[in-house]
Amino acid sequence: MESVEQKHANYVDYGLPLSRRCFALSLASATIGIAGCRVGPDFLRPKPPPLSSSFHQASVDPAMAEICSVDPQIARWWTYFDDPILHELIGFANQQNLSVREAYLRIAESRAQLGLSRSQFFPQFNSTTDSLYRRNSENINQIASQNSQGSFMNFSNGIDSSWEIELWGQLARGVESANASLMGQYESLNDIRVTLLADVATTYIQIRVLQQRLLIAQKNLELQKQTLHIVQSRQESGLVGQLDQSEAESNVAVTSASIPPIEQELQTSLYRLTVLLGETPTGRFVLTDGFGELPMAVITNISPGMPAELLTRRPDIRKAYYDVMSANALIGVAVANRYPQLTIRGNISVEARDLNILYTGNSIAHTVGPGIKWNFLNFGRLKRTIEAREASHQQALVRYEQAVLNAVQEVESALVEFLRQKERVIELERVVEATNRSVEISLARYEQNLITFDRVLDAQRSLATAQGNLATARGDVLFAIVKAYKALGGGWEN
Repeated sequence: MESVEQKHANYVDYGLPLSRRCFALSLASATIGIAGCRVGPDFLRPKPPPLSSSFHQASVDPAMAEICSVDPQIARWWTYFDDPILHELIGFANQQNLSVREAYLRIAESRAQLGLSRSQFFPQFNSTTDSLYRRNSENINQIASQNSQGSFMNFSNGIDSSWEIELWGQLARGVESANASLMGQYESLNDIRVTLLADVATTYIQIRVLQQRLLIAQKNLELQKQTLHIVQSRQESGLVGQLDQSEAESNVAVTSASIPPIEQELQTSLYRLTVLLGETPTGRFVLTDGFGELPMAVITNISPGMPAELLTRRPDIRKAYYDVMSANALIGVAVANRYPQLTIRGNISVEARDLNILYTGNSIAHTVGPGIKWNFLNFGRLKRTIEAREASHQQALVRYEQAVLNAVQEVESALVEFLRQKERVIELERVVEATNRSVEISLARYEQNLITFDRVLDAQRSLATAQGNLATARGDVLFAIVKAYKALGGGWEN
């Protein structure tokens, strides 16, 4: 009894006509090509630029699994502020922001492109149906058979197919590039999230700072009005001249004039926040608590010795990594175009001049066979295409290195800003405390005719400036915290 393999061998060698044996041989060659041969350079992990020892250079690699073991709190860094309103705003932004929606649509586009690249591995089929009237040339009919007709109807219905055989890995390289592009789009989405959440937090903090500055200006205005009342009483009693009253009125007017710009900036920041939340910037959006306190971060320090794995969380670095991978694969696609391309084409159809006999056995026609295309004489076009792909790959490598350096610079700058702003807040708190005492003492002494009104004005103006600077500095500390976590790639989860 013959084995299955022997029966198959006999069938291929003797039972099939030459065209079908060519098809079987091409199919086997395609299988070998898919399994092995890929021209062009294989992907090598890009090396980051030299970093300082504190960043542990060797571990900077977005593809490493260790990125999942970093502090999970970095993905939800805003919880350190212990502010329910901020937490709610960030939730709204994640769901409604239009840039996030657009990024999701780009992912859908890239996923479709990947599916398109994968579909190139399989045969392509097209169905055709024709109903044509034809009249032959009389001169043709003179040399044609006597049975030929001068005019007739031709009906046909069939399926055309073509299959590009993967010999040099060009299709696999295309899938590799499309897959890397898709992964890069996911990282672009993560990068948008990082920036979005940082912008929401920064804008929210800015609103709180402006509310504090507005509250400070209003309190100082009330204090200065009380001082003006005192001066007016003393002037009516003849204890002081008109100059003191004029200066007190001027002081009140200056403080009053400083309030509208703060209110304008506050409303502008509220509009900016609504856009980040994916809403129309209308006046209806307000923070219901009026003059809320600045969110106070539970964290008291950010260690400057953060490991380099945190930098690998940055989506822009990971995006640059996948860009290198995609550009490398496209080199292989360009190289494969220099070699012969094998395509199997086939057609099966029914053709007849009479519609009644179209679907009978005698109407069947078919063709099958391989075709080879080789751009062996292209005057350097393919060579230049390869050179362009290689240059594009080198550009992607440079962008990857630049992304790493930018990450280090942003982390270091944010940490320095955090530490220095904390020191500034401590000093400004001392200034405000001292200036408060100065205002109380100067006003008491003025009422006792021990000093002139100039000393009172100077003290009150200094107090307003010091309190405004302190509110701004406290906001700057919080801004620095946001910058640090943004620089560390916080705001998304693996």
